Amino acid sequence: MRTAAGVVALLAVVLSVFTLTSLALTGRTVDAQVVQRVDQAWDRTYNFLWRGSRDAPAFTGRSPLDASGQPEGMLLFLTSGNQVHQAARLDANGNEVELSAPDVEKLAALVDETLRAQQAQDARVESLSEEEREGVFDVQMIRTLNLDEGQFFVHSEVVDDDGAAVVGLPTLAVDKTKANLARVQVLGSLAALVLGGLLCWWWIRRSLRPLGEVSQAAARVADVPMGSGEVSLAKYRVRRELAEPGNEVGDVGFALNQLIGSVDVAIEQRNRSEQRLRTFVADASHELRTPLAAVRGYAEMIRLTEPLTDRGQDALGRVLQQSDRMGSLVEDLLLLARLDAGREIRRGEVDLGELVMDAVMDATAAGRDHHWTVDVPEEPVTVLGDRQQLAQLVANLLGNARKHTPDGTTVLVRLQQEVADGVGTVRLTVQDDGPGIDPQLMPGLFDRFVRGDTARAAREGSTGLGLSIVRSVAHAHGGEATVESAPGRTVFTVALPASGSPEGPEAA
Repeated sequence: MRTAAGVVALLAVVLSVFTLTSLALTGRTVDAQVVQRVDQAWDRTYNFLWRGSRDAPAFTGRSPLDASGQPEGMLLFLTSGNQVHQAARLDANGNEVELSAPDVEKLAALVDETLRAQQAQDARVESLSEEEREGVFDVQMIRTLNLDEGQFFVHSEVVDDDGAAVVGLPTLAVDKTKANLARVQVLGSLAALVLGGLLCWWWIRRSLRPLGEVSQAAARVADVPMGSGEVSLAKYRVRRELAEPGNEVGDVGFALNQLIGSVDVAIEQRNRSEQRLRTFVADASHELRTPLAAVRGYAEMIRLTEPLTDRGQDALGRVLQQSDRMGSLVEDLLLLARLDAGREIRRGEVDLGELVMDAVMDATAAGRDHHWTVDVPEEPVTVLGDRQQLAQLVANLLGNARKHTPDGTTVLVRLQQEVADGVGTVRLTVQDDGPGIDPQLMPGLFDRFVRGDTARAAREGSTGLGLSIVRSVAHAHGGEATVESAPGRTVFTVALPASGSPEGPEAA
């Protein structure tokens, strides 16, 4: 469309220049014709005045306006010395009409100017040779005067030593002719512009239609969420007839298909690599369970059966603490691996309000220096999903609020159920009045192994997997996890489909 508009604009400029040039040339041609008619009328008048006399023109007697061939509307002004012999014009019926006093004054001023110019030329001619004088003609003045009857082209020239004649024709008819010509040319140019614009638009659209298809194919490829897992771009390839090199469109289509093929191969290789990595993490996590359980078991047995010094008891306690931490990390990695693999979750009716109350009780016991507030409806708030995973989601949110806020922070846990357009949504929010989250961490806050530097108790060993598990569990249950943070107010929100909602995992 922009190309068509550009061509139409260029066509408009060309037609405008052509129209203006044509109007100027036409106007000059018409004006030249009027001047020629004035000159012819002046010649007839001059011949009429000198007819039958060799010594002086006949200023008295029959009027030159009565001469044969004089045009309608002709103006005549005759003077000799300081005497005006005739100042009249022909009306539409061919009758003479006297000129008004203001018109006579204007014409007399033109005659005076003509006589002075002629005298000045005569003075210059006296110093010329006979041959040079042959190329010198009498002074002629062609002017446009605004008279009472309108605008006139006038020809003023000396007809005797002290006499002059002014002949003129009205320009009204000429002005009408030029106006009609201008109207015709402008309308013709506009019609040509409209027709040419439509033809250009049609031709350009027709010529660019293949390129438009290639552009649409590129736009469809750009809209594909290539980071969302297994994606095939084969169906977005450009049609074969539009991807044959040899012209601009074919070259672009061929290059786009080559790019789509390369990206498709890269995505397939990435997916295979990620699948191998997920399999490795899942297998490694599963295999680590057995030795970790053995380490904890033997450590507990030593604590119960062997006499140890205080230092030995402390060291054994550290071993148990780190094995528990290692076990928690293994369980988190195993859960993420299962969620990444897209394994179907165990679905069942889960009262999320009960899970929230249990999690708040545990969080209160672990974080006694925080102020915990809970707002849960009295009636059950049920969702369809895996109870263990949902319990871990809630626990991770509360643990995150406890670990990354200072003592004395107030944490509000609220559970709400909303219905919009017949679709129920359960919304869990965890809000605290802590210092907020570093803005640099916000874009990747739910990514794996992202840790905040403001953790209150580093000894608790944040793995950076808690919020990643929250988001993965929420997605597996058809929901979404979001966060808003500013100094003094941080809100984590998890929205899940209520039990029976068509957006839940039951419909997956």
